[in-house]
Amino acid sequence: MEPPEWTILRCSSCSMCFGRRVGNRGRCTRCGVLANDSTEVVSHAMNVEQLQREIGLANIPEDLRAEFIEKMQHTSPIHSHFEDDSRRLKECLLRAAEDGKVSTESVARSLARMNIRMDAINLIEMSYEQGLLFKLSEDEWQVLD
Repeated sequence: MEPPEWTILRCSSCSMCFGRRVGNRGRCTRCGVLANDSTEVVSHAMNVEQLQREIGLANIPEDLRAEFIEKMQHTSPIHSHFEDDSRRLKECLLRAAEDGKVSTESVARSLARMNIRMDAINLIEMSYEQGLLFKLSEDEWQVLD
């Protein structure tokens, strides 16, 4: 069995969960605090789809989680045009680039145009962690590929 590719962490500052690729330090997508020794490991994920599901469940209040899981078991999953396809996500990122640079807003517009239901911050964070982006400022990244 392969080791997990992602770790789901609970921020020691704002208590929201976020993901990081195993071996990377990670930063809270809500408040920006870097993961440290006091950051709680909530779970692990083998792929991006599982990562999103685990983060979503971890951020639902405990008293509502069981009810939410119950409701989800009685619905069929809705997929929009291969949202977990890494080539499609990379294409989305490249389409968002203006002069080789992207922002949260340009990525969000590109995701919407391509009918991919994913948070722009999540795509940017995954791309950054995979070395596809270089952070220039708080809301601007250079595409490296």
